[in-house]
Amino acid sequence: MSLTKENAPAATEATFKANSGHNYKRLPPYGKQLMSIREAGKAPARMVIVAFDWDLGKAYPRIIIPNNLAPTEIEFRFLAGLPVQITYRSKDAHRVDAVAQEIARVNPCFLATFAFDLAGTGDAWAILKPYESTKIAEAA
Repeated sequence: MSLTKENAPAATEATFKANSGHNYKRLPPYGKQLMSIREAGKAPARMVIVAFDWDLGKAYPRIIIPNNLAPTEIEFRFLAGLPVQITYRSKDAHRVDAVAQEIARVNPCFLATFAFDLAGTGDAWAILKPYESTKIAEAA
C-alpha cells in the first residue's frame, strides 16, 4: 500500500494517537534544562529543588510542579541519582506525598522535604531517603 495525499492525514493522526498513550509524561518547568544536563552525562553542582511555588528555590537548580498536572503525568527520571529537596508552603502540603512517591521511583541519592512556612521549628524538615554517594560529573 502506498501513501497518498488523501490518506496521509489519517496516517499522521493514527501515529499521533499511538504515541500519546499512557506512557507519555511531561517535563515540568525547568525540567528540559535539567534533562539536557543529564543527557550530557553531567549533574547540577547543587541540590535540585522541587517546588510548587515560583518564588521558592530560585538560587538552586529547580523544577516547578504545576497545579494542572498529577505527579504521575510528570517526567522525573532526570532526578535519578541526584540530591532532591521538595520545598513547599503549607497551602501545598497535601501535594507533597504524591510528588515524593513519584520522585522516589527514579531513585534520587537523597530526598527530603522542607516546609518553608515552618522554617525555624523542629517540624520543617523530613528526610525521606538519606544521602547515598554517586559518581556523576558535575555541570559547570
